[in-house]
Amino acid sequence: MLPQLREIEERYPDRVVVIGVHSAKFPQEKSNEAVAQAVRRHGIRHPVVNDADFAVWQAFTCRAWPTLMFIDPRGKVIGRHEGEFEAGQLMPVLDRMLAEFDDKGWLAPAVPDFGPVGAAAQASIGTDLAFPGGILVDDRGRGHITIADSNHHRLVVVGLSTLGGPLHHMVGTGEPGLRDGPPEVAQFNWPQGLAIDPRTGVVYIADTENHAIRRMSPDGGTITTIAGTGRQARTRGTGGAARGVDLSSPWDVVFLADPAAPPITDRGAHDDPHDDRGLLFIAMAGTHQIWVMDLASGRVIPFAGSGSEALADGPVREAAFAQPSGLAIDGTGERLWVADSETSAIRQINLGTGQVSTLVGQGLFDFGDIDGNAESARLQHPLGVTWWRDDPDGESLLIADTYNHRIKRLDLTHGTVRTFIGGGPPEGHLDGSGAEARFSEPGDLAIARGRLFIADTNNHVVRSVDLTVPAPERVVETIEIDLATHAH
Repeated sequence: MLPQLREIEERYPDRVVVIGVHSAKFPQEKSNEAVAQAVRRHGIRHPVVNDADFAVWQAFTCRAWPTLMFIDPRGKVIGRHEGEFEAGQLMPVLDRMLAEFDDKGWLAPAVPDFGPVGAAAQASIGTDLAFPGGILVDDRGRGHITIADSNHHRLVVVGLSTLGGPLHHMVGTGEPGLRDGPPEVAQFNWPQGLAIDPRTGVVYIADTENHAIRRMSPDGGTITTIAGTGRQARTRGTGGAARGVDLSSPWDVVFLADPAAPPITDRGAHDDPHDDRGLLFIAMAGTHQIWVMDLASGRVIPFAGSGSEALADGPVREAAFAQPSGLAIDGTGERLWVADSETSAIRQINLGTGQVSTLVGQGLFDFGDIDGNAESARLQHPLGVTWWRDDPDGESLLIADTYNHRIKRLDLTHGTVRTFIGGGPPEGHLDGSGAEARFSEPGDLAIARGRLFIADTNNHVVRSVDLTVPAPERVVETIEIDLATHAH
């Protein structure tokens, strides 16, 4: 909805006033600071009212998120629209309204000056990253970390052997756009999740607000769009040739290798997208589905989820998700896990049987911060999940329990959920032992070489934890990234 409102604001900068009213579903979203962070994160330029007690919601008899109210210059409600919309559909209606009000002499000469809001306030962040939403570790060779520097619309690549030291390189101009090419030319728009083909080093990017999937070559960052048109899908869609299919807010991606593909040593040193082999699963948050792309054929189709916003298990086409935002896969390619954010759930898809099950979570309005057995445990809007293959205490998932400001551990053998690190609410930025450390809406996780890496989104940093030491000795550290050394 925000991109559509932005179009309206740009079309009528001196004639239409947009005022956002935030009526929160989750407890974490009710504080003024959380609303302010969301305004900055989404680059909102209009004022936003924090309707924490639902007073405005009730006064306007709202029934659904989002609801658009039309109010004339005299303060009278003259229309409403419930649900998503396209800006182009509303502009003829607004044109007629403005012409009528202009004839009546009701329009003010200019909109009020609300001062610095949203995007203008980002200058005060004071960190080199801005709301990093995704993180990926490539542990081949010397290794490196790729960070989706989401609000800077770029990727930041740091060498694993130089953590706290020089930057390896950046990809993207830093301006929002949809442009392919080398690192200094390519453009993204709010990139989030990342995945890698470990045999080739090719990185795949969920370019969320471009509604596209991008490919980064292993030779230093040449970007190619492989799925999506740049337009947001308004229906659930049936798929097809990936470059001709409209996608809707892809939030994360995960790669599953084709077992028949030859190893990288047999493929030569060249980088040819036509040689890509494997499946790319996509968390299509906008349509509440999981999609899959066959990289060899270049086709993309819905894989799991009916498109209804709900929590429902069963066969992949009958199951339902609600803004799936994080993906992880096991080493055998048998199980795909989903951080299903709006149901505060962790879901599992058995890729062999095609069955969806819920490991943690009960529904759209069941959330909290409760450890215990998986049936009674509660999360709050988790955005990230990763598989911890080498957990000394047994196979597990680590979860970015985003709105609880914690990292949780789900024991896959015993079905229990425990806080792994993070002191939880209130949010903050504090290094230290697991219970002392503070996060602010962590959004993604990655494990490599015995370390856990965390995109601590609202703190604008990356954090790290040594997983090889006993639990009482685990310490959360902030990684210092020196962007000043960068040159394209």
